[in-house]
Amino acid sequence: MKLAIPKTPAEYFQKTEHAVSHAYNGLHSCWLYYQQALQLTTVFEPPKTPEEQARLDRRLEVVGKYFELKISEAMFSGFILRAAYMAIRLYSRNKTIPPSCAMFVKPKQNSAIPFCIGKERHGIPTGLIIFAGRNQYNHWDEDWSHPTTREIFNALSRAFWNIPLSDLAFELGNPTIPIYAYEILVTALGWDSYKKYLREMTELLP
Repeated sequence: MKLAIPKTPAEYFQKTEHAVSHAYNGLHSCWLYYQQALQLTTVFEPPKTPEEQARLDRRLEVVGKYFELKISEAMFSGFILRAAYMAIRLYSRNKTIPPSCAMFVKPKQNSAIPFCIGKERHGIPTGLIIFAGRNQYNHWDEDWSHPTTREIFNALSRAFWNIPLSDLAFELGNPTIPIYAYEILVTALGWDSYKKYLREMTELLP
């Protein structure tokens, strides 16, 4: 039996809900370790009792486990971005470069034009943020970047330069971040749940 491409965005979201919601479940399973660490202790003082030492040791253990899962966290995020990217590829009817996209997309860069849609975040249309995040995820093991992808990451870096913990989150040369899918999905887009993803993708492709 040959699988047919869904005819509408609504059908696409229905057919992909099982996969995308499971990817979010995977993300939440990673975040659980960080949340456990925060609950164990927030006091940065040397432990004074065996109980405090035990709590500190447990906190370090769960934080370590969370960081062991960072690649998995990025993979889950990348899958979600790919699902969003494909929805736009299939159903966007945009064929022009609006003024809000002119600094990122040139006429010869036809592959990016369908993504010039959606409300602006950090001065960048939502569709283009998805475009850049998916591209970096797809090519994270290569010394490569699409010109539009590079410009979007540069714009995000400027937007977050003075925000603690996020000021280097979009620097493509950051040696501590090989895959930026999590930063794009959660920090730039704010899609930390399937409900938010579905709501905003439905608005993007009515």
